[in-house]
Amino acid sequence: MPEEKKDAASAEEKEMSFEEAVETPEAKFTILVRSIATQVLVSLGHIENPLSNKKEVDLKSAKFSIDLLQMLADKTRGNLTDVEKRFLESVLYQLRMGYVEASK
Repeated sequence: MPEEKKDAASAEEKEMSFEEAVETPEAKFTILVRSIATQVLVSLGHIENPLSNKKEVDLKSAKFSIDLLQMLADKTRGNLTDVEKRFLESVLYQLRMGYVEASK
């Protein structure tokens, strides 16, 4: 086998091994909420933007993501467990307070 094909085959084997080793988490409502909440925290400058490695404030993006979570709350009303409902309400409250603070 030529050297180039060996290297390509070896790289493919490593890639497959990595994919097999990394487990995809179970899809859960709380993971979705945390994902959107993390976007808000980045937009409020509480967490570094992973693209720029800087803390940046973007109130327009923060408001959009908060509104997205509120829409999710509205659309899922009556379909969430008590734990999920309390979690979403708590996250929304905390993010809104962070938004108000960043707006000052």
